[in-house]
Amino acid sequence: VLIVDDLLMMRLILTSILKDAGIPIVGQATNGREALDLYVQLHPAVVLLDLLMPEMDGFTTLERLLRLDPKAKVVVCSSLQQKFYITKALKCGAVDFLTKPFRPDLVRNLLRKLLTGQTLIHQYPRYLMFD
Repeated sequence: VLIVDDLLMMRLILTSILKDAGIPIVGQATNGREALDLYVQLHPAVVLLDLLMPEMDGFTTLERLLRLDPKAKVVVCSSLQQKFYITKALKCGAVDFLTKPFRPDLVRNLLRKLLTGQTLIHQYPRYLMFD
């Protein structure tokens, strides 16, 4: 897993959740530019991506990651919980959306499904039904 968040505290929280679940972390980035560089170098199975970051925001990063690798599994992680942001992230290609503060059980279950290739049905299907 590649963790992308500009806030050290959020990276530490995710690191703790993943380590407790035995899920390996291949790298961490503090902005979208770093995330793109690390993605090319490390080829992570999953990217946990914040939306609000300096230099390159999460939406731009998501778009560029999917241009690099259309099969990239990107989970957006944000405190922006409004329907607009969730819908935009999912329509842009995110496989799911996790809200901050994180619920460790949701993070662990989602990542286990993604890492083992299980079918994923995200939490917000109704958000994609109407424009």
